[in-house]
Amino acid sequence: MVVKEFFINISVFSFLVSAVIFLRVFVIIKTFKSERLFGGLFAGLIAAVLILFHIKHEGYICDIRIVPLILSFIYFGRGAGWITLSFIVITRVLYIGDNWAPSITAYLVIGFLFTIFNTCFKNLPPFKGAFIYMAVYLIMLHLIFGFFSISLPFDPQILLFISAGLLIGLFLIESYQKLYRLSEELSGMNLKLAESKQELKDTVHGLQGGIFKFKKVNERFIYTLFDGQFFYRNGYSTEDKLEKDLQMLSPPHLFPRLLEYFQEAWNGQEVIFEIPWPDDETIILISLRPIKHKGKVMEVAGTIVDVTERKSMEEELMSTKERLESFIEHNMDSISMFDLEGHVLQVNKAFEEIFGWSEQEIIGKRFPTIPNIILGQTKQLYQRVISGESITGFETVRLCKDERFIDVSLTLSPILDMKGNVIALSAIIRDITQKKKTERELRRLHRQLQESEMKYRTLFEQAADAVYLVELNKEDRMPERFIEVNPVGCERFGYSRENLLSMSFYDIISRNSNMLINITEKIRDGKHRFTVQDEYVFKTGKKMNTEFSVHVFNLGEKEVFLAISRDITERIKTEELLRKSEKLSVVGQLATAIAHEIRNPLTSIKGFLKLLETAVDKNNQWYIDVMKSEIEQIQVITNEFMTAAKTESVKVQPHDLNLLLRQVTVLLQSQAMMNNVYIRVKENSEIPPIPCEANQIKQMFINILKNAIESMPNGGQVLVQMEQGNDDQIYIRFMDNGCGIPKDRIPFLGEPFYSTKEKGIGLGLMTCYKIAYSHQGKIFIESEEDRGTMVEVIVPVFPLPDQGIHSAAYSEIQ
Repeated sequence: MVVKEFFINISVFSFLVSAVIFLRVFVIIKTFKSERLFGGLFAGLIAAVLILFHIKHEGYICDIRIVPLILSFIYFGRGAGWITLSFIVITRVLYIGDNWAPSITAYLVIGFLFTIFNTCFKNLPPFKGAFIYMAVYLIMLHLIFGFFSISLPFDPQILLFISAGLLIGLFLIESYQKLYRLSEELSGMNLKLAESKQELKDTVHGLQGGIFKFKKVNERFIYTLFDGQFFYRNGYSTEDKLEKDLQMLSPPHLFPRLLEYFQEAWNGQEVIFEIPWPDDETIILISLRPIKHKGKVMEVAGTIVDVTERKSMEEELMSTKERLESFIEHNMDSISMFDLEGHVLQVNKAFEEIFGWSEQEIIGKRFPTIPNIILGQTKQLYQRVISGESITGFETVRLCKDERFIDVSLTLSPILDMKGNVIALSAIIRDITQKKKTERELRRLHRQLQESEMKYRTLFEQAADAVYLVELNKEDRMPERFIEVNPVGCERFGYSRENLLSMSFYDIISRNSNMLINITEKIRDGKHRFTVQDEYVFKTGKKMNTEFSVHVFNLGEKEVFLAISRDITERIKTEELLRKSEKLSVVGQLATAIAHEIRNPLTSIKGFLKLLETAVDKNNQWYIDVMKSEIEQIQVITNEFMTAAKTESVKVQPHDLNLLLRQVTVLLQSQAMMNNVYIRVKENSEIPPIPCEANQIKQMFINILKNAIESMPNGGQVLVQMEQGNDDQIYIRFMDNGCGIPKDRIPFLGEPFYSTKEKGIGLGLMTCYKIAYSHQGKIFIESEEDRGTMVEVIVPVFPLPDQGIHSAAYSEIQ
């Protein structure tokens, strides 16, 4: 009986639940906003029906009214649950009139607990949550009824029936939800399928190429699909071509070829081929792929792509590739490609020729041509290139297979893929070893040129002679202007270099200059190298004996001459001194011979005169005296000859010039007094002793003073004074007021046998010059007729050590 009642209850419950699911699935299609409210109301209605059925049959054990309440909380939430609970409470109060307080209290407590549980455990699975709710219900029901002192015996059948009702309800609702989701998904899939079909149709229709399908019927290939813009552009209507065979849609000259390809595809092979269609200028690519079912070909799908432009691009790319490969292979520079790690990927023939490795040997090697010493630097360059930078014209060194180093110019560039990523590196290397060698040679030559220029400039600037570079005009080859002049030349003319180069040539050089006339005549005569000597008078009045060495040549497009002007004034004086020296040498040799030959007869004559003097009477005595006087004069002359000729060793010691002058003055004082001449010496105590040969110095002073005394036959005064100059020279001046010397005869003084006195033979003053020169000194004579003469002797305080006094003759030669 209980089981029957339970099945009646469960059937009613199942029917009501199934009814609402039926309405939800087949009547209410769209989800509406009050779905939870409707769920709570319908669950409350089911609970009320189950209570009414329970009242009628009073089957407490099979009462499953709590099942709609639990399902309402689980599937529709707290609001729907309380609506269902309200239906249960109202039905319990209205239709069951006995003690209802415990039941109402229990339902309210259970509703409150279900609300808390639903709030805290929203994501709990329905099956697990349903039985937790059931456990709460049973526990609270017994507790509350126990509180009201109502005993409710525990019957396992109640637990079983409620569990069965929950399971049936859960399975029905879950089945509905899954069915609903499946139907929704199926509906969505149908909609997407329809959209996909339309999209596919539009896509196929919008294809720039074409797509078709065919099958074989009665040995004929019939088109079942024929669509795409290619067909529309070429005048084909896809609807009209369906169910048409291959022969009807193919050009006659292409039909045999197409038939062969179609047959291969129908035999199960994938076929791809190119044909010119619909004209010879358009190339299309046709791909045929068989569609099989259980190993049997049912249809063949085909695509058509217009590859005319692609073929053109391929041909252009192929041509470009061939040109690029030809460029790389025939390039004189080494071209190589590396991966990002530095491994060689490809090299050209120039690489093999430059470095010595063949392509097979070098492929895969890492940095093979880079010396270890610069490997770090090269890796830094690689990192810069990998980051996108290009390096051009970087000069470095590389290593060949034979361990030889070469100078190279390196260009590194990144190789990019379609996305702009660096995938490899290219290196163009040019062997610049010869270039670097040439550059080093040029630098060496440049340094030599600079050194030569510096040497030339130094020689030009520091030359002791004046150097002029003068431009000649093209018409008459006359000097036009100075191109260059050295400091000595500037100093001679008294202008700065800038002024000389900016002035006209004839503003500096007179046209009437004998030197210029002589030079221009030789240039016009065609001479290119020559030397001229002449006396040149500068505009300042200064005279100079010069020697011009001239070289005529072309400087670029200009004709110029280089002139080196040397001051030969001192050289002429030196030559004059050499001539005098030669004369002295001849005089010495002649004097020695004459003196030797005269002394012997004089000795005999003097002896015989002594004998005759005793035998001659007094009337003839004056003849003897005259002869003796003349013999004495001959002896004096002979002694002067011997003095000029003899070479003697001298002993140089420091002597006081004041003392030497004092001694000479005392020696000549008697002769001076006889000629009514007064000798006055101004001694200078500040004059230091000088190294000299005392006798020679005194001889020089005696000769000079004797000449002064003899120049004043009527008497006069000789003044001797000394002073020391700032140049460490001693100046000794002998000044008289005698008859003087004509100016035209002064340059010849000191020459052998040249004298201004009637009885003089010209050897005394010559001896003075020799003595002065032997002491590294000089003699200067100034004189004016009838007013007197000044003889200035200059001797150094400290003679040069390498020019010591040896002998008068030797010093004269020096």
